Amino acid sequence: MTAAAGARTGLPVLRVAIGLAVVAYLLTGFFTVPANEIVVVRRFGRATWPAQSSGLHYDLPWPWTQVDRVNLNAIRTLTVGEATDEANEFLSSPSTQPTTFLTGDRNLLQLRISVQYRVSEEFLAEWLYAADAPERRLRMLIETTVADLVSSSGVDFVHTQGLSELNNRLLLAVRAVARSQRLGCDVEQVTIDRAEPPSRVKAEFLDVSNARADMARSINEARSYAEQRMAESQADVRQIIDRAEQERGVKSSGARGAADRFTKLADQIQRDARTSGRDDALSRNLTLKRLYLETVRDLLTRAKSKIVLDGPQPADLTMPGK
Repeated sequence: MTAAAGARTGLPVLRVAIGLAVVAYLLTGFFTVPANEIVVVRRFGRATWPAQSSGLHYDLPWPWTQVDRVNLNAIRTLTVGEATDEANEFLSSPSTQPTTFLTGDRNLLQLRISVQYRVSEEFLAEWLYAADAPERRLRMLIETTVADLVSSSGVDFVHTQGLSELNNRLLLAVRAVARSQRLGCDVEQVTIDRAEPPSRVKAEFLDVSNARADMARSINEARSYAEQRMAESQADVRQIIDRAEQERGVKSSGARGAADRFTKLADQIQRDARTSGRDDALSRNLTLKRLYLETVRDLLTRAKSKIVLDGPQPADLTMPGK
């Protein structure tokens, strides 16, 4: 009687415990989605769409359903290659193997590429379920695109001169290929932030860089000297032109004044001839003698020494007439 009564008493307790366990198990189907995430529920291995947005949701508990959470706003960073020292037989191998690329002029460069991307909401299914490791596909895409661009460029263009243009080309190419292959991510930025030669030829690269810097400095100095000389030459030219213009003005003014005086003198001779009744030749001779005497007077007035004429013949200081 006692054993049968205990069995009957323990049976409801077991049922309550099983019921509570079932309820607790069913409650594990509740899940919350933060505001910056979306959730894709896989029910019996098949993804259900549309994705669940922020809030409290319920679905079948594990293992019948699985929840995949994705932050669409997070910017993720992927680094391809590290330009570290090469390993040799005396040193342990580096933790990250550098990525070496061959340029178009057959030089080797070790590049490190930083990629910033975010998961695309449009191609979310491809990012979650199209490949086991989508970041590995993106890494291979970056390496392939960089190899294509570097192989068509010279070492100087990749190493120093055209790195910014190469980054722009790389970004456009990666975006186009990532969208065409439906990787499920939007590439925000691709940057080659380090380009170095292998350690064995760093000294030679340094010599070339120093020579290029010396050449650029010499070219800049030559251009500065040429610009200085050009400015001095232009100043001299302007000074010569100014002096020539000034002298031309003086000469022109003197010539116009002499021409005006000659014209007035000719008019005066004609007026004297008309008023005095003499002919033009006589009036001209009288005027010329007067001008001659005035000129001699002015010269003798300004002269600092005197001339003494001592001889048997008298000196004739008059201008011969015509």
